[in-house]
Amino acid sequence: MTDRTLDQQCTVTRPGIAAIASALLVEILVSVLQHPLRARAPAPATRHSSTPSPSSQILGLTPHTIRGYLSTFDNLLIKGPSYDCCSACSPRILEAYEKEGWDFVRRALDEKGFVEEVSGLKEVQRRAEEMEKEVEWEESEAEDDGEGELL
Repeated sequence: MTDRTLDQQCTVTRPGIAAIASALLVEILVSVLQHPLRARAPAPATRHSSTPSPSSQILGLTPHTIRGYLSTFDNLLIKGPSYDCCSACSPRILEAYEKEGWDFVRRALDEKGFVEEVSGLKEVQRRAEEMEKEVEWEESEAEDDGEGELL
């Protein structure tokens, strides 16, 4: 149990967090469904942005991501750029789905690594592994006292 996060250990925390998360999910879903652009609704401007937030929709903002902090009971709307190798919404994935339809979904479920290959994540991983091999690690010059302590 010690290697698990608090929500995996605690029978008090987990039910509370689950209710908060599901409530926020419902709010986001309803916001997306009422927005004229539906799933293509733009992310609202962040607090530090100079552009005003679009709140002219019936339910106000349509956030893409909400990060909650239980220690302060704060929620933060996070806006980030889309990733061109996203395994869910990258242009290559969407194009493959539009072209192949259910056959694409079937292959994604049946073939391990298929989605990573189509999205470009496999190539990203390959390049990262190549770069890792090129990294030269320096050995520490600290002396070991024989008991696992560095002098």
